[in-house]
Amino acid sequence: MPPSAPREKLTKPLLASEALMEDLAPIRPGQDAARIWCAAVGAGFLILGGLSIAGLRPDGVIAGPPAFVLGLVALFAALTSVSYRQRAIAMVVLGAIATLLGLRSSGAVSDIGWGAARAVAATALPAALVFRSRYRAYTGARWLLVAAFLVSLPSFGEAVARLALLDPHLGQLGALMVVVAVLSSLTGFMGAETTGAGAFLAVAVVLAFTADLIIGGLAQLGHFSTLDVASVLVGALAFAATAAITSVGLFQILAWRLAADARRINLHSPPSDKDTPDRRPPSGGEWLT
Repeated sequence: MPPSAPREKLTKPLLASEALMEDLAPIRPGQDAARIWCAAVGAGFLILGGLSIAGLRPDGVIAGPPAFVLGLVALFAALTSVSYRQRAIAMVVLGAIATLLGLRSSGAVSDIGWGAARAVAATALPAALVFRSRYRAYTGARWLLVAAFLVSLPSFGEAVARLALLDPHLGQLGALMVVVAVLSSLTGFMGAETTGAGAFLAVAVVLAFTADLIIGGLAQLGHFSTLDVASVLVGALAFAATAAITSVGLFQILAWRLAADARRINLHSPPSDKDTPDRRPPSGGEWLT
């Protein structure tokens, strides 16, 4: 009698509830994306270091070594096998150091204050929006979004003041973009059945603050020389990259810390009264219609 064919190895089927749970409350969201962000930002810092050495940045050669160090650390975080939490913390630390270096080169104390407010808003609000999008059934995600709105109020109020108190000019276009982006983020308070377009709005918030930085920098230029325009663009791109990597790291720290709590949801909760069909008999006059 010929030997029977070996049975195929049986694997545990993926239950619908498990797939739904992973969709509503993933364990390690964006793990591969974090490596890509670290690699991209690391390469960007190396390029910024090269531009500093070439004299195309305000601080010149002095800004070169810190950019090279940050770039190498970011590439190390991207290419090595570190844990999810460790890479997220490294991204936040890198972003914080890069932000401090950028604020130090801004000059006046008032510029440092508003620059810090802009950096906090461009980091906290996108992180909260992405977290709300990935954990839409978690009540705590909306409270995190409230906290992000509160820390974004200084930069949002400054943009509103520029629109209301200054005479209309082209430099206000950036402030208008910031106001629209922040107000659009209010869709994050919609119901749990929708993501509120959190991932798209997170990108829009970073781009709006970056565009405001570019437009404001160009408006302050007395004459448009190639070096001055390149300096404004390079600074804005550095701000966008720093805000993005810090925001992704902050989101992943929140996911690492709160994912277990977010998974304590009832997938079989009874429908609410408004979802229950009305089974009462019709009144006496309804048969006429």
